[in-house]
Order: sequence, then C-alpha cells, then structure tokens
Amino acid sequence: MRLTSALSRLFDGNAAGPQANATPLRRNEPVLARPAVALPALPPPASVGVTATAPQARWDLRHISPRQFAEATHELYVGGMLSWDEFRLMGLPSELHPQFDATIGALTGEKAEPDRPRDMLAQWETRADFERRNNPDPEAVRKTERVLQVLNWQSQPPLNVTV
Repeated sequence: MRLTSALSRLFDGNAAGPQANATPLRRNEPVLARPAVALPALPPPASVGVTATAPQARWDLRHISPRQFAEATHELYVGGMLSWDEFRLMGLPSELHPQFDATIGALTGEKAEPDRPRDMLAQWETRADFERRNNPDPEAVRKTERVLQVLNWQSQPPLNVTV
C-alpha cells in the first residue's frame, strides 16, 4: 500500500472504512433552566441624579504625621509598590525612634512629635535634591528618586476610568 492511497482513503468521505460506520459526535452541553416565575425589573441605579465628588488621593502626603507616613509606606511595601531596600530607606521616620530626643533631638534642639502633621513629600523632595547634588553613588540617587516617584504617584487622585 502506498502512502498516497492510504491518505486519500483516510480523508475521502466516500471511502469505506472505520469512518464510514462512525456516527457523528453529539455534544451534550448543560442548559440552564428558565425560571418558573418572571423576575421583576431592577430599579434604576441609586447614583442617578447624585453629584459625584472629585476623587481624593489616598494619603495627603503634604499634611501627614510621621506615624501615618510609616503606616502608608508599610502598605506600599506590602502592596509591592516599594522594594525592601526602598522601604528600609523611607519606612521608618527618625522621629519614631525611641531615642530621638537624646540623639537627633539633642543636636537639633527639637523634641519628637510623631503625631504632628507635616509636609513629608517636601522632605523627600529636599532629600532627593540633596542626593542628586552631593552623593557620588548613582545607586543611592536612583533609590531616592524612585521613592520620590512613588510618593508623587500616591499623592495624585485616582484615575477615573468610568467615562
């Protein structure tokens, strides 16, 4: 038997063989039963006629306490927005350290106020500018700029994708 004759018998619909006796396959797919009682129509959405307020940023980084900032950065780290190194760089503001008054506070003459709101975004903008001008290590500058980029993104209101 030649290959061409075998192939022609295989694909020829008129040829006798196992395919001539085969029954066509029938698919048994599930069918959802129709409800016995017609369901009532849904009321109109409650948002019709309601004026929507502009979306707000999740955190106001221009007016946030160091303690709230630490919680926000932890959420960014857990959510995958910050790497471990970036979180270590920014995740714990120095005022939350128990020895702040005896160390940094003694040098600056300030007491720790971890619950007083301040402009944490401006502090990071100042730090990034300082790093760009004075740090010879490009990796440290890149980390600081990346942290500032994430903070700027978080300070923006969420995008409205329902137009």
